[in-house]
Amino acid sequence: MFIKTIDEGHHHKRELWLDDKTRVAHLWVIDHTMRLGHVTVRMAGIGGVYTEREHRRKGYMRHLFQDTLKYMTDKGYEVSMLFGIENFYNKFGYATALPQYRFSLKTRDAEDAVAADSDLVSHPVTAKDMVDVLALYDRCNAERTGSIVRSPDTFKAFRKGTNWDSRVESRLWRDGTGKLLAYMVWDQDPKAVRVGELHAADAAMFPTLLHSLAQQAIEKRCEDITFVMPPDHAFAEFAQRYGTRWTIVYPRYSDGMMRILNQQPLFEKLAPELSRRLEQAAAVRDWVGTLGLRTGLGTTVLAIDHGTVTVDSDSGDEDRTYDLDLSLPQWALMQLVMGYRSVRDVVDSPGVKLVGEEDELLNALFPRQAPFVWPADYF
Repeated sequence: MFIKTIDEGHHHKRELWLDDKTRVAHLWVIDHTMRLGHVTVRMAGIGGVYTEREHRRKGYMRHLFQDTLKYMTDKGYEVSMLFGIENFYNKFGYATALPQYRFSLKTRDAEDAVAADSDLVSHPVTAKDMVDVLALYDRCNAERTGSIVRSPDTFKAFRKGTNWDSRVESRLWRDGTGKLLAYMVWDQDPKAVRVGELHAADAAMFPTLLHSLAQQAIEKRCEDITFVMPPDHAFAEFAQRYGTRWTIVYPRYSDGMMRILNQQPLFEKLAPELSRRLEQAAAVRDWVGTLGLRTGLGTTVLAIDHGTVTVDSDSGDEDRTYDLDLSLPQWALMQLVMGYRSVRDVVDSPGVKLVGEEDELLNALFPRQAPFVWPADYF
């Protein structure tokens, strides 16, 4: 039995073979760059996980996956993400880290939105538009934890809708000078209007976008328009005035799951973002001391001095004591980093131990967020 890795650009196919003629399982490791607030980290996406039907329930995928964890760690990825089936990937240290957000509003209410009177040029997104579209995407997601950094080399068109098998349509708006003002992407469906991505350079474009969707919903005879986006998105806040109904799901052991691979490098990259958060938290801005983060991957020590966070070179000393000492599984730390769970909820969980009483500091470092990956980036 052996494992073969086939590199295809940013995609790395890993195959498990029983012998030279029998391949029993495979998966893909996909290079991604992910935002955590203002900073970015290397993220290994897992996709295309498959075991040949006649070889299932024999432990082959478990063997391949365990080896792949080592492979990703050795390759220097800080974290890994996958969209998993229920009750399987938690066995490999993955935990749900992405809520599912969706809201809808009535078409009759959306009809009240008034399109801008100015002369705008509107047409479907084409390959020639992608440079501008990606620039607007970057601008609108510059601080969004979980969002994927898109490269013009790999992201050349919108292909995925709000469901795995949905094809998409798109449209953009430019002003008279050619400046890109907004774009949106929705499922190609004759009976529904489901928007999977929407961004605008200015909120003044939102009524125009909603008016366009209302006209589409009228033509399709749809009572509702549905949006897949996080609740802190500017358009979601705008849509509230028209009456919105939200569905927020926190899956257990499934869907958008993550784990830490290289803990020390992860926090070295996170340090500027953690510093920024402390600088904005007046109550703990002047805190001085050390925070020890102990997981099964080792101990990372954050040295904190009046709002500046650095990773202590003494990280890894298991016998050292710290001003604030937090012991927890790596997957729970991953959930804190993503803002998926609150500090209070994590600290109150079995297997977690906090020595010290600086809840305000931990809350400032690891605030609740709305982590989100846009459907177009699913893998």
